[in-house]
Amino acid sequence: MSVTQDKNGKFLVHVDRKGMPRVRKSFSTQADAEQFERDYIISAKANWKVGPAVTPAFTDERTIKDLSLLWFKYHGINLSDGVRRHQCLDRIADALGNPIACALTPEMFLNYRFNRLQAGRSPKTVNNEHKYLSALYSKLIRLGIINCVNQVAKVDIIRVHERQLSYLSHQQIDELFNSLSLCKNQSVWYVAQLCLRTGARWGEAEKLCFKQLRDGRVTYEFTKSKKTRTIPLNAVFYSQLIKFAEGKNPNDRIFSECYASFRRCFKKSGIVVLPAGQCSHILRHSFASHFVMNGGHILSLQKILGHSDIDMTMRYAHLAPEHFQDAVKFNPFSQADSEKS
Repeated sequence: MSVTQDKNGKFLVHVDRKGMPRVRKSFSTQADAEQFERDYIISAKANWKVGPAVTPAFTDERTIKDLSLLWFKYHGINLSDGVRRHQCLDRIADALGNPIACALTPEMFLNYRFNRLQAGRSPKTVNNEHKYLSALYSKLIRLGIINCVNQVAKVDIIRVHERQLSYLSHQQIDELFNSLSLCKNQSVWYVAQLCLRTGARWGEAEKLCFKQLRDGRVTYEFTKSKKTRTIPLNAVFYSQLIKFAEGKNPNDRIFSECYASFRRCFKKSGIVVLPAGQCSHILRHSFASHFVMNGGHILSLQKILGHSDIDMTMRYAHLAPEHFQDAVKFNPFSQADSEKS
């Protein structure tokens, strides 16, 4: 066995076999160290391709962090959240002990996932990490940079209960804007209006330049999907917006930073506390929800919100007036209910 104990009581694994990528890793217990050694050797042998000379072709000794850097260089740098994903991939690699990338096994990833969940991370967060790591392998395999199996893709994503998206009622909208009208930062009122009138993300509206207002419409640039969206505005509100931006040059930003002000006003408004993570999108969710409830078409909503995947937009479909009305028409009590009415 290649398991030894150091002066600090840690058990060290050092696998150094001919034709097999070397690996060094420490564990708290001898049992864990020996289990890792066995799993690693089995996985490494499974990736060997023996030719006529019986020479293992499994020679790629690059670690996950090595591949993370390559992924960022060749692909991630072009993504709007590429830097954040690259940092996330490096954290995953460190937590795994930064093993040889082509020697990673499903069991090694499952152990990592188990430890993350035990540490209190949400299933949604762990699923995102799962997708990022799997996407790294898929992209580099497709580019021909690595030649191994995407073992992470063999692991099923955790099934997460679908969470209902919160939205503001008409009364809550009035309460919120009463609170915003008292804010010293006047930008916050206009940015919130834009988000609620057009379904914009807060950052898209807050960073708006004067040149993006034209002919009664607003055009959002540098969006998450990297596509521009042009949406018409109410004539009265458009006039107010132009007056607020009076004196600005085409490339000047119209608004000052105001999201912190929005959060404070939201708390002061007395509106019920939202589920975790929904405050920044509450206006966007409210626009989409009322759009569907008022009879708006789901495909039009997809284009307005800038969703590249219709599944994202379908989260609001249950709010449509006709959605599942057959449940009322055809349930066992339907005939009796109609007679009573």
